[in-house]
Order: sequence, then structure tokens, then C-alpha cells
Amino acid sequence: MYMKYLLGNPDIGKIYRIEYNNQQVYDAEVLEHEGGCWAKIKVVNVLPSQMEKHYSQGQVFDIKLGMYNLIEI
Repeated sequence: MYMKYLLGNPDIGKIYRIEYNNQQVYDAEVLEHEGGCWAKIKVVNVLPSQMEKHYSQGQVFDIKLGMYNLIEI
């Protein structure tokens, strides 16, 4: 599967696969982003991983973009 890592700012309303420490954790829709290093996201799909118990579908929170890889799906 070809994955395209996001290099710029995320698009509001678009869904990205979120990767943390080289592990794909969940798919999330970007709800808010104003050009800074933070974005408000909504989890739309939790992926099987060691971290899956920490997330649930529909959960909304802010992430610091520099700590994650966003993959266009």
C-alpha cells in the first residue's frame, strides 16, 4: 500500500491516518487548524495497536502536529 505523508498543513474536513512512533494508531478527521502546530481532530476509526484502548470512535481532542505523522488516505 502506497502511503503519502503530509508535508504541509492538514486540510479541514479531510481524514488522515495518524501515526505515532512509527505505529498507525487511528484515522481522524481534521476539525480545526489555524496554521499553527495544533489541530483539533475527531477519531473516525481506531486501528489495532498497543494504543487502541486509549481511543474511541467519535473522540475529539487536540494534537500537536509535530509529534505525529499524518498520512493521506
